[in-house]
Amino acid sequence: MKKNIFILMLFIISFLKAQETEFDIKKFSDPQKYGWKDHLEQLSAREERVKKQKLLQIYNMRKQNISSNILRSSIAPGWGQFAAGDDTKGFVLLFSEVVLLGTSYFFYDRAMDKYEKYKDATYIVDIKQYYNDADQPYTYSQLFLYLGIGVWLYNIYDSIGATDTYNAQLWQEILQEEQQRKISLSLNGITIRF
Repeated sequence: MKKNIFILMLFIISFLKAQETEFDIKKFSDPQKYGWKDHLEQLSAREERVKKQKLLQIYNMRKQNISSNILRSSIAPGWGQFAAGDDTKGFVLLFSEVVLLGTSYFFYDRAMDKYEKYKDATYIVDIKQYYNDADQPYTYSQLFLYLGIGVWLYNIYDSIGATDTYNAQLWQEILQEEQQRKISLSLNGITIRF
């Protein structure tokens, strides 16, 4: 009961406080509170903001998504870099991945040939020799496989940076295009800038 009375009193006090403060239209519409000297500066700032919003819409349509480039790089090494326009790095990553995994497979295949001979051997000297012969290529195979996995993981990580670089360059290009545009058409008419 006391709790309900207390809540009711708080509600009444806040309602009365709200009645005391009224909306001051002069304070709300004062252009100087944002650093504008007059209404013309306010209109100029509004036009600048609208122009930047249009540029931002263009940027959002043309920018690359980081998660999609990460997915691309996860599927095939270098694909995310190719999509972000970094063809050289994409080619190097793809080439190194093919070489590392191909070398790993080559050593694995040699190790398996020796391992088959090891399984078929009947003399103790041959068994030891074939096992040692199979062990070294298998170790090399594992080494190149782990290097390939490391390159693949780096490729995924690097696709983030490549996408960020692409998006930053895209924004700079959009700004340069806007500055170079001297004649623009809008609903208000034709605008010529010098």
